[in-house]
Amino acid sequence: MTYTIELLNMVKAKHGLGSDYQLAKKLGVSTARVSNWMKAKCAMDWDTAFQVADLIGIDDQKVVYGLLKDKYENPRIINALQQGAPA
Repeated sequence: MTYTIELLNMVKAKHGLGSDYQLAKKLGVSTARVSNWMKAKCAMDWDTAFQVADLIGIDDQKVVYGLLKDKYENPRIINALQQGAPA
């Protein structure tokens, strides 16, 4: 399971949403977009990710680092981003 799917499932659980259609309405996106996320065809965009963070009450930084692996396949990029910006 991807982090994107995990986030979407947390929104559904917290807000009592029984379908992807209801989830799409809650997020203000198309059902096709939610379907693509749920099928792991693509990762959630950053704006929606931060909206989700607000909806479920989790820290933005946790969302950013959680989505890194969904968005970037190159482990070198992930490692560089996780180590933070140079001083």
